Amino acid sequence: MKKRNYLFIVNPEAGSGHAQQVWPQLRHWLNEQQLLYSVHFTQYPHHEYQLAQELAHYLTSTTILVVVGGDGTLHETLNGLHHAGVQVTIGYIPCGSGNDFARGANIPADPLAALQKITTTTDPTTLDIGVFYEKTRNITAVFTNNLGIGFDARVVHQTNRAPSKKFLNKVRLGISSYVLLAINAFFRQRAFQLTATIDGKTQTYERAFLVTTTNHPYFGGGVPIMPLAKMNDGKLDLVIIEKKSTLKFIWLFITMLLPGHRYLSFRNFHHFQANQIDLSTTSSEFGQADGEVLNSDPFNISFTLSKQQFLI
Repeated sequence: MKKRNYLFIVNPEAGSGHAQQVWPQLRHWLNEQQLLYSVHFTQYPHHEYQLAQELAHYLTSTTILVVVGGDGTLHETLNGLHHAGVQVTIGYIPCGSGNDFARGANIPADPLAALQKITTTTDPTTLDIGVFYEKTRNITAVFTNNLGIGFDARVVHQTNRAPSKKFLNKVRLGISSYVLLAINAFFRQRAFQLTATIDGKTQTYERAFLVTTTNHPYFGGGVPIMPLAKMNDGKLDLVIIEKKSTLKFIWLFITMLLPGHRYLSFRNFHHFQANQIDLSTTSSEFGQADGEVLNSDPFNISFTLSKQQFLI
């Protein structure tokens, strides 16, 4: 194996400072192993995107770009590379509050264990990543976890702006942050009309409430919304949950948090696997991609798949 050069993008704010806390341990181990590396710290929101574009000019066949942060850090980095037109093997060390990508890809939760796995894995694994094109605003981007419209996106919007988020994350209660704000969002979100075209077949849902196009089982910090989804099957999974009854939706949401996946058979839970997905709404709705807030507008959006190599 050729000697690798590791380029680190570290978001010190990820996980309410968790990435900043673990970096000295990672640095010590890298020095101990006499590995060739350099590190770049983000200094403001979305700086990962800019760093990835700048580093794209210096990437070689022996470069491994290692992202240290949360799902949003990985999202911004991959989009910077995507828009620069560059492919590079990625390593990921989860230090965020949700870490759904790491959960879906079976990456160790312990940062040092994740780093050791990156540096000792010989062959990269090719995983699916979603590509979306928002026609109204002429925007193309990629996502590793999911893109949500409606209820879950409203939760993300409220969570990212909640003053309690940092405190809850510091005491490792990020999932509590999600659940508490989900209750608030539930009473604010309204059902909406959604038109879905799935591999050429079109259907309209009059009472859509939660819509997510996902790449693996998890969202919201470990909620297994689609346990059958795989990151290497060449398919996107679409979940549409309708709110036809408040009590039925609450019960469905509760069963998502319980073992057994009973909700998969509920009549208001719709699941599709596809190569091509098109979604449109007639009303302005909240949207999110990998926990990053999208503009709240009527959506007219198309999904396809791309591939990305990871050391996992």
